[in-house]
Amino acid sequence: MHGKVTSHDVARAAGVSRATVSYVLNGRSGQSISETTRQRVLAAAAKLGYAPSTAARTLRRGQSDLVLMLLPPEPLGRALAMVLDAASDQVERYGLRLIAHRLPASGGAVDLVRSLAPAALILTTPLAAEELAALRSLEVPLASLQQEMDDPLGPDLGIGALQVGHLAAAGHTRLGVAVPDLPGYAWRVQVRLAAIEHACARLGLHPPAVERIRLEAGDAAAAVARWTQGPEPVTAACAFDDDYAFALLSGLASHGLSAPADLAVIGAEDLPLAGLAVPPLTTVSVHARMLGTLFAQLAIAPLLGADADSSTEHVRTPDAAPAAQPVPPVTLVQRASA
Repeated sequence: MHGKVTSHDVARAAGVSRATVSYVLNGRSGQSISETTRQRVLAAAAKLGYAPSTAARTLRRGQSDLVLMLLPPEPLGRALAMVLDAASDQVERYGLRLIAHRLPASGGAVDLVRSLAPAALILTTPLAAEELAALRSLEVPLASLQQEMDDPLGPDLGIGALQVGHLAAAGHTRLGVAVPDLPGYAWRVQVRLAAIEHACARLGLHPPAVERIRLEAGDAAAAVARWTQGPEPVTAACAFDDDYAFALLSGLASHGLSAPADLAVIGAEDLPLAGLAVPPLTTVSVHARMLGTLFAQLAIAPLLGADADSSTEHVRTPDAAPAAQPVPPVTLVQRASA
């Protein structure tokens, strides 16, 4: 058959009306359609390769089956990829589909939501107050990681606080922080630095020495030199993530130095290669899949109505803490680098 297959083609092949095809293929109840007729329609649709239009389904039902996840304007790292993967698994359990969109720094969330008309929205990137208010006015169920910056530990999931706490407990009082020198990471760098500065002040440590670097050997080596060769050397460093921790280990090696003897190094995210670093990398593991599942549940709960409590599995942390927490905890993975 040439051209796009329509419901009219299915109706003609099955010897039924288009209304019958619509009732069968869209699962509409309350119609007296025999099982024989239903199977004949399904067989005709399968043979012709017919699939109902998503746009048409949305118009008929008055609701999309899409859940939109807005991502920050940065490369998709392992943790965020795991968040996306878990959220997708969760929404698909309820016949919904997750689509992800990297929102540029210039914004555009409101226009995007209006054009896609999603059933629910998950924000993993911050929005200006005006844009967030405009989104809420659309009355699309929304789950967001965004919190006010007067709680610096919230948006950072506690990563920076755990890094600082571990280094302070080991006796370090002068800490460095290595963060990306890329505009796409601006928000996450902001909240990480806020969390680390807050933790240092709370523990009575010196303000951290911040180095903005690229993932290049020269940048890392220069940062290590500035930290270790000054009059009051930095003795331990918090890396933005494990990639930046690997860069610092490389920077140490270029000067004939090593961790933790010359500079303790702690990463974040616990990449699979972290345990194979030289020395094995101490890091902070983020329960990213739990985060994705939790935010998917929060987003779609209004769509499930009275069935939400009974049909949605409760997310629990590894230590059986309740899912009511706004974000999942993080766990220190102690190895040899710090």
